[in-house]
Amino acid sequence: MRTIINLFKLFSTCIILLLAVFQAFPEKPIMPYSKNPVYWEYKNKPVVLLGGSEHDFQWENENTTLKQHLNLLKKCGGNYIRCTLSSRKSTQEGLKWDILPYPYEKINGKYDLTRWNEIYWNRLYQFLHETHKRDIIVQLSLFDRWNESGNSERDNNGWYHSPYNPNNNINYSWNDSPLLVKGQTKFYNEFHYAAVKNDSLLLSFQQNFIKKVIDLVIDNGFGNVLFQVDNDSGIGDESLEPDPYWANFVRDYGKMKDEKFPVFVCIQRRFHWPSPYITDVFQDWENPEIKETILNPAFDYCDISQNNGNTGQIHYDNALWFRSKVYEFGVRPINNIKCFYLNWPTGADFHTARSAPSDAEALSKPWRLIFAGAAGIHFPDSKQWKPGDIKEGFGLTPEGQFYLKGMRKFLGAVNIFKMQPDNELLKGRTDNEAYCLVQTGKQYAVFFTGEGDNTVEINLETTSKRIELKWLNLSDNRWYHSKPAITNNQISLSPPTRENLWIAVLTKK
Repeated sequence: MRTIINLFKLFSTCIILLLAVFQAFPEKPIMPYSKNPVYWEYKNKPVVLLGGSEHDFQWENENTTLKQHLNLLKKCGGNYIRCTLSSRKSTQEGLKWDILPYPYEKINGKYDLTRWNEIYWNRLYQFLHETHKRDIIVQLSLFDRWNESGNSERDNNGWYHSPYNPNNNINYSWNDSPLLVKGQTKFYNEFHYAAVKNDSLLLSFQQNFIKKVIDLVIDNGFGNVLFQVDNDSGIGDESLEPDPYWANFVRDYGKMKDEKFPVFVCIQRRFHWPSPYITDVFQDWENPEIKETILNPAFDYCDISQNNGNTGQIHYDNALWFRSKVYEFGVRPINNIKCFYLNWPTGADFHTARSAPSDAEALSKPWRLIFAGAAGIHFPDSKQWKPGDIKEGFGLTPEGQFYLKGMRKFLGAVNIFKMQPDNELLKGRTDNEAYCLVQTGKQYAVFFTGEGDNTVEINLETTSKRIELKWLNLSDNRWYHSKPAITNNQISLSPPTRENLWIAVLTKK
């Protein structure tokens, strides 16, 4: 009996010690990495966010297909997914707006904006719950201009079916607000300017929706969520508002609910013309007095997805240029929730200028982002805007799965959290031939695109006899070991073949 009592005391002591350790080192939500805020940290560990998805949060059977999709993403090394809170569905005939549930209850054919549709919110809960279980980070867009874009009187667009369209709800009419305009909307529906036009009627419904989302996240401890004000583009055209309003609203409301629960918010900027980057009206670059997200304290991180329609050296240079501007005002993570498959040059018309890339260019895009120090990379779904059109992204297709596995394999071979982009180390480099990451004297990585003469020299700045070289073949995701050719601490690097894309990894023994 005394032995049993002693064992019980020992067990109780162990439990108390474990609880003390847990309280001293709680599993922290997603936040910038404390030792290098270029990247993210989750549950006390630095992470690079990689992902791809074929759907948003609404699945026809969230208990099977959603879980299968998330399990597949996790199996490929993915930990990053997007969510736009949209009710549109991608079909073989194009986007449809009358299939999936909306957030409000519909009674006698019209929505009541004071009553929630539990089906919609249960699906969002299930999505966040299942991603949280798998340590998958969700970048959640609160608004999406396409949901309220189009013609209020013509079918097959977001605004026609939106609960906020006065034709569709019992709460207000067209005459109740000057921001409600019949017919075709502008690029951004005037409805979204309620926050800066002092329209208390429309703003109250928008605020209640955002509060409902934040309540769902914080009340359930979903520390895997990053907030994004809007999808594809900032709401304002001539002024950055109301994006900062909503970023501050999200943060203030979250802090009121729980001061210890960190909330991080960004906007995804559409890179308009002209390019390069300096103009009197351009909303992203070197114009802080007009419209500059970098300087605005409302935003905690950046997303520059729209750069990913560019190709080659321009694609990389834009990412590094934006990074340099961010760092002038404080280091923050830079995400890419959309790493496009299609090409869409900055400033060009989406409908007429987009094109399909070569296989090498399609694969090079995510790798250039990694070698530019991106904190997050996600493949959007592989939908086509119309039958036979160019796909938008790799999603979680077999190609997307393969690329995620390759990126995770590379990240397992280096400590990227201590590395910096530095192409200046590469001698004999031509545009878009090779890209370099380095931790001086300890580890080097060089990505070869197959362009140029496929050969560069690098100064190792360390004892050459202590360097090991291996090659990652991006066509089969396999490592190949090689003996480095070194002369006076200069190593000449040339991939084993010209047919494939390769990454050289040099590490100090």
